[in-house]
Amino acid sequence: MQNPAYNLRRVASYLLGFVLFYEPFMLFNQLASTFFVDTSFSSIHVPCARIPLASIVTGDWQYASPISLFFCLLLAVSSLWLGPLFCGRLCPAGAFSEFLGSLLPDKYKIDWPTLVPILPLRYGFFVGFLFSIWLGFGLPCIYCNYYSLEIFVNLFITGQLLNSLASLFATFFLANIFFGLFTKGGRGYCLLLCPVGTYNSFFHLLGRFIPGAFNMQVRKAACVGCTKCEHGCPMRAITMHERQATIDRRLCIICGKCAHGCPKQAICYQSNLAKEKE
Repeated sequence: MQNPAYNLRRVASYLLGFVLFYEPFMLFNQLASTFFVDTSFSSIHVPCARIPLASIVTGDWQYASPISLFFCLLLAVSSLWLGPLFCGRLCPAGAFSEFLGSLLPDKYKIDWPTLVPILPLRYGFFVGFLFSIWLGFGLPCIYCNYYSLEIFVNLFITGQLLNSLASLFATFFLANIFFGLFTKGGRGYCLLLCPVGTYNSFFHLLGRFIPGAFNMQVRKAACVGCTKCEHGCPMRAITMHERQATIDRRLCIICGKCAHGCPKQAICYQSNLAKEKE
Protein backbone atom coordinates (compact mmCIF):
# COMPACT_ATOMS: atom_id res chain seq x y z
CA MET A 1 0.00 0.00 0.00
CA GLN A 2 1.28 3.43 -0.92
CA ASN A 3 2.11 6.07 1.66
CA PRO A 4 -0.87 8.53 1.88
CA ALA A 5 1.53 11.47 2.29
CA TYR A 6 3.38 10.40 -0.86
CA ASN A 7 0.11 10.10 -2.78
CA LEU A 8 -0.92 13.57 -1.65
CA ARG A 9 2.42 15.06 -2.72
CA ARG A 10 2.13 13.34 -6.07
CA VAL A 11 -1.36 14.69 -6.71
CA ALA A 12 -0.17 18.16 -5.70
CA SER A 13 2.78 17.99 -8.10
CA TYR A 14 0.54 17.03 -11.03
CA LEU A 15 -1.88 19.82 -10.17
CA LEU A 16 1.13 22.15 -10.23
CA GLY A 17 2.00 20.78 -13.67
CA PHE A 18 -1.53 21.53 -14.84
CA VAL A 19 -1.37 25.11 -13.56
CA LEU A 20 2.07 25.58 -15.13
CA PHE A 21 1.34 24.27 -18.60
CA TYR A 22 -2.38 24.05 -19.35
CA GLU A 23 -5.12 26.50 -20.26
CA PRO A 24 -6.64 28.55 -18.77
CA PHE A 25 -3.61 29.06 -16.45
CA MET A 26 -0.32 28.52 -18.39
CA LEU A 27 1.81 29.96 -15.59
CA PHE A 28 5.05 28.69 -17.18
CA ASN A 29 4.38 30.69 -20.34
CA GLN A 30 3.68 33.80 -18.30
CA LEU A 31 6.84 33.42 -16.24
CA ALA A 32 9.04 32.60 -19.23
CA SER A 33 7.69 35.55 -21.23
CA THR A 34 9.29 37.91 -18.70
CA PHE A 35 12.70 36.64 -19.88
CA PHE A 36 12.05 35.89 -23.56
CA VAL A 37 10.50 37.98 -26.30
CA ASP A 38 8.02 35.53 -27.77
CA THR A 39 5.32 36.44 -30.28
CA SER A 40 3.88 32.92 -30.57
CA PHE A 41 0.37 32.13 -29.39
CA SER A 42 0.42 31.15 -25.73
CA SER A 43 -0.78 27.56 -25.42
CA ILE A 44 0.24 24.05 -24.38
CA HIS A 45 2.22 23.87 -27.66
CA VAL A 46 4.79 26.35 -26.32
CA PRO A 47 6.10 24.32 -23.33
CA CYS A 48 6.30 21.10 -25.36
CA ALA A 49 9.35 19.46 -26.89
CA ARG A 50 7.53 18.19 -29.99
CA ILE A 51 7.61 21.46 -31.94
CA PRO A 52 11.22 22.48 -31.17
CA LEU A 53 12.39 18.93 -31.93
CA ALA A 54 10.58 19.12 -35.25
CA SER A 55 12.13 22.54 -35.91
CA ILE A 56 15.62 21.25 -35.12
CA VAL A 57 15.19 18.21 -37.37
CA THR A 58 13.97 20.32 -40.30
CA GLY A 59 16.64 22.98 -39.77
CA ASP A 60 14.08 25.67 -38.94
CA TRP A 61 14.98 25.98 -35.26
CA GLN A 62 15.64 29.73 -35.63
CA TYR A 63 11.92 30.20 -36.33
CA ALA A 64 10.77 28.23 -33.29
CA SER A 65 9.44 29.90 -30.18
CA PRO A 66 12.31 30.90 -27.84
CA ILE A 67 10.29 29.60 -24.90
CA SER A 68 9.82 26.26 -26.68
CA LEU A 69 13.54 25.94 -27.36
CA PHE A 70 14.30 26.87 -23.75
CA PHE A 71 11.83 24.27 -22.49
CA CYS A 72 13.34 21.62 -24.76
CA LEU A 73 16.80 22.43 -23.37
CA LEU A 74 15.43 22.48 -19.81
CA LEU A 75 13.98 18.99 -20.25
CA ALA A 76 17.28 17.68 -21.62
CA VAL A 77 19.42 19.14 -18.82
CA SER A 78 17.05 18.19 -16.02
CA SER A 79 16.63 14.64 -17.37
CA LEU A 80 20.38 14.25 -17.76
CA TRP A 81 21.04 15.30 -14.16
CA LEU A 82 17.85 14.46 -12.23
CA GLY A 83 16.01 12.02 -14.46
CA PRO A 84 12.67 12.48 -16.28
CA LEU A 85 10.99 14.25 -13.38
CA PHE A 86 8.68 16.06 -15.78
CA CYS A 87 7.12 12.73 -16.74
CA GLY A 88 6.99 11.29 -13.24
CA ARG A 89 6.09 14.40 -11.24
CA LEU A 90 4.58 17.13 -13.46
CA CYS A 91 2.89 15.77 -16.61
CA PRO A 92 -0.91 15.82 -16.14
CA ALA A 93 -1.52 13.81 -19.32
CA GLY A 94 0.50 10.86 -18.03
CA ALA A 95 -0.99 11.19 -14.56
CA PHE A 96 -4.55 11.12 -15.90
CA SER A 97 -4.04 7.95 -17.93
CA GLU A 98 -2.27 6.34 -14.95
CA PHE A 99 -5.24 7.22 -12.75
CA LEU A 100 -7.64 5.64 -15.22
CA GLY A 101 -5.44 2.56 -15.27
CA SER A 102 -5.95 2.14 -11.53
CA LEU A 103 -9.73 1.85 -11.86
CA LEU A 104 -9.92 -1.67 -13.31
CA PRO A 105 -8.62 -4.98 -11.93
CA ASP A 106 -5.46 -6.20 -13.63
CA LYS A 107 -7.26 -9.17 -15.19
CA TYR A 108 -8.98 -6.75 -17.58
CA LYS A 109 -5.78 -4.98 -18.60
CA ILE A 110 -3.08 -5.50 -21.20
CA ASP A 111 0.47 -5.94 -19.90
CA TRP A 112 2.39 -4.72 -22.94
CA PRO A 113 5.90 -5.95 -21.98
CA THR A 114 4.59 -9.53 -22.08
CA LEU A 115 3.28 -9.06 -25.62
CA VAL A 116 5.65 -6.78 -27.53
CA PRO A 117 9.33 -5.70 -27.37
CA ILE A 118 8.94 -2.38 -25.55
CA LEU A 119 12.32 -0.74 -26.11
CA PRO A 120 12.58 -1.30 -29.89
CA LEU A 121 9.02 -0.03 -30.31
CA ARG A 122 9.47 2.93 -27.99
CA TYR A 123 12.71 4.24 -29.43
CA GLY A 124 11.77 3.14 -32.93
CA PHE A 125 8.62 5.25 -32.76
CA PHE A 126 10.68 8.21 -31.57
CA VAL A 127 13.07 7.88 -34.51
CA GLY A 128 10.10 7.43 -36.84
CA PHE A 129 8.46 10.56 -35.41
CA LEU A 130 11.57 12.63 -36.13
CA PHE A 131 12.12 11.05 -39.54
CA SER A 132 8.52 11.66 -40.62
CA ILE A 133 8.85 15.33 -39.67
CA TRP A 134 12.11 15.55 -41.64
CA LEU A 135 10.33 14.07 -44.66
CA GLY A 136 7.54 16.62 -44.27
CA PHE A 137 4.78 14.18 -43.29
CA GLY A 138 2.17 15.67 -40.96
CA LEU A 139 2.44 18.02 -38.02
CA PRO A 140 3.94 17.22 -34.61
CA CYS A 141 0.81 18.25 -32.68
CA ILE A 142 -2.09 16.55 -34.43
CA TYR A 143 -1.68 13.40 -32.30
CA CYS A 144 -0.58 15.16 -29.11
CA ASN A 145 -1.85 13.62 -25.86
CA TYR A 146 -1.08 16.89 -24.02
CA TYR A 147 -3.32 18.92 -26.30
CA SER A 148 -6.08 16.31 -26.46
CA LEU A 149 -6.32 16.32 -22.66
CA GLU A 150 -6.25 20.12 -22.57
CA ILE A 151 -9.19 20.25 -24.98
CA PHE A 152 -11.41 18.14 -22.75
CA VAL A 153 -10.31 19.73 -19.47
CA ASN A 154 -10.77 23.24 -20.85
CA LEU A 155 -14.20 22.25 -22.18
CA PHE A 156 -15.13 21.08 -18.68
CA ILE A 157 -13.77 24.22 -16.96
CA THR A 158 -14.78 26.96 -19.39
CA GLY A 159 -17.31 25.34 -21.72
CA GLN A 160 -15.15 26.28 -24.73
CA LEU A 161 -13.95 23.72 -27.27
CA LEU A 162 -10.39 24.65 -28.26
CA ASN A 163 -10.18 22.34 -31.26
CA SER A 164 -12.45 19.83 -32.99
CA LEU A 165 -9.74 17.99 -34.96
CA ALA A 166 -10.72 14.32 -35.24
CA SER A 167 -7.15 13.09 -34.70
CA LEU A 168 -7.05 14.76 -31.27
CA PHE A 169 -10.27 13.05 -30.18
CA ALA A 170 -8.84 9.76 -31.41
CA THR A 171 -5.62 10.44 -29.50
CA PHE A 172 -7.58 11.15 -26.31
CA PHE A 173 -9.35 7.79 -26.63
CA LEU A 174 -6.15 5.95 -27.52
CA ALA A 175 -4.01 7.47 -24.75
CA ASN A 176 -6.57 7.38 -21.96
CA ILE A 177 -8.90 4.48 -22.67
CA PHE A 178 -6.96 1.88 -24.65
CA PHE A 179 -3.49 2.74 -23.28
CA GLY A 180 -4.80 4.03 -19.94
CA LEU A 181 -7.90 2.32 -18.56
CA PHE A 182 -7.15 -1.02 -20.23
CA THR A 183 -3.37 -1.04 -19.77
CA LYS A 184 -1.54 -2.35 -16.73
CA GLY A 185 0.12 0.65 -15.08
CA GLY A 186 -2.04 3.05 -17.10
CA ARG A 187 0.88 4.55 -19.02
CA GLY A 188 0.83 2.65 -22.28
CA TYR A 189 0.99 5.84 -24.34
CA CYS A 190 3.95 7.06 -22.27
CA LEU A 191 5.58 3.68 -22.68
CA LEU A 192 5.24 3.34 -26.44
CA LEU A 193 4.14 6.51 -28.23
CA CYS A 194 5.13 9.68 -26.37
CA PRO A 195 8.11 11.35 -28.11
CA VAL A 196 8.66 13.75 -25.20
CA GLY A 197 8.87 10.88 -22.72
CA THR A 198 11.36 9.00 -24.89
CA TYR A 199 13.38 12.19 -25.35
CA ASN A 200 13.57 12.60 -21.56
CA SER A 201 14.45 8.94 -21.03
CA PHE A 202 17.24 9.14 -23.60
CA PHE A 203 18.94 11.92 -21.63
CA HIS A 204 18.32 10.05 -18.39
CA LEU A 205 20.15 7.10 -19.93
CA LEU A 206 23.09 9.36 -20.81
CA GLY A 207 23.08 10.56 -17.21
CA ARG A 208 24.63 7.27 -16.09
CA PHE A 209 27.93 8.66 -17.42
CA ILE A 210 27.59 11.95 -15.51
CA PRO A 211 29.17 11.90 -12.02
CA GLY A 212 26.59 12.98 -9.46
CA ALA A 213 23.53 12.38 -11.66
CA PHE A 214 20.47 10.99 -9.89
CA ASN A 215 18.42 7.86 -10.52
CA MET A 216 16.33 5.26 -8.72
CA GLN A 217 18.61 2.67 -7.13
CA VAL A 218 18.02 -0.72 -5.51
CA ARG A 219 19.95 -1.69 -2.40
CA LYS A 220 20.50 -5.34 -3.24
CA ALA A 221 21.23 -6.32 0.34
CA ALA A 222 17.82 -5.07 1.47
CA CYS A 223 15.73 -6.38 -1.44
CA VAL A 224 13.80 -9.55 -0.57
CA GLY A 225 12.27 -10.10 -4.00
CA CYS A 226 8.66 -9.53 -2.94
CA THR A 227 7.80 -8.15 -6.44
CA LYS A 228 5.65 -5.29 -5.07
CA CYS A 229 7.76 -2.75 -6.94
CA GLU A 230 7.56 -4.76 -10.16
CA HIS A 231 3.77 -4.94 -10.07
CA GLY A 232 3.35 -1.34 -8.90
CA CYS A 233 5.56 0.37 -11.50
CA PRO A 234 3.34 2.28 -13.97
CA MET A 235 6.05 2.15 -16.65
CA ARG A 236 6.80 -1.57 -16.20
CA ALA A 237 10.43 -0.53 -15.71
CA ILE A 238 11.20 -3.07 -12.97
CA THR A 239 11.94 -6.75 -13.47
CA MET A 240 13.11 -9.43 -11.07
CA HIS A 241 16.37 -11.30 -11.64
CA GLU A 242 17.21 -14.03 -9.15
CA ARG A 243 14.73 -12.47 -6.70
CA GLN A 244 16.38 -9.06 -6.98
CA ALA A 245 14.68 -5.97 -8.40
CA THR A 246 16.33 -4.33 -11.40
CA ILE A 247 15.24 -0.90 -12.65
CA ASP A 248 15.57 -0.12 -16.35
CA ARG A 249 16.45 3.57 -16.55
CA ARG A 250 15.45 3.60 -20.22
CA LEU A 251 11.84 3.34 -18.98
CA CYS A 252 11.93 4.74 -15.43
CA ILE A 253 10.24 8.14 -14.97
CA ILE A 254 11.34 8.74 -11.33
CA CYS A 255 7.74 8.70 -10.07
CA GLY A 256 8.94 7.10 -6.82
CA LYS A 257 6.11 4.57 -6.51
CA CYS A 258 8.59 1.73 -6.13
CA ALA A 259 10.47 3.43 -3.29
CA HIS A 260 7.34 4.39 -1.37
CA GLY A 261 5.73 0.99 -1.89
CA CYS A 262 8.76 -1.08 -0.84
CA PRO A 263 8.21 -2.73 2.57
CA LYS A 264 11.98 -2.98 3.14
CA GLN A 265 12.89 0.53 1.90
CA ALA A 266 15.28 -1.13 -0.52
CA ILE A 267 14.75 1.45 -3.29
CA CYS A 268 15.81 5.08 -3.15
CA TYR A 269 16.38 8.09 -5.37
CA GLN A 270 19.98 9.20 -5.03
CA SER A 271 23.15 10.30 -6.78
CA ASN A 272 25.19 7.67 -8.61
CA LEU A 273 28.12 8.73 -6.41
CA ALA A 274 26.30 7.18 -3.45
CA LYS A 275 26.62 3.68 -4.86
CA GLU A 276 29.85 3.08 -3.03
CA LYS A 277 28.15 3.84 0.28
CA GLU A 278 25.42 1.22 0.00
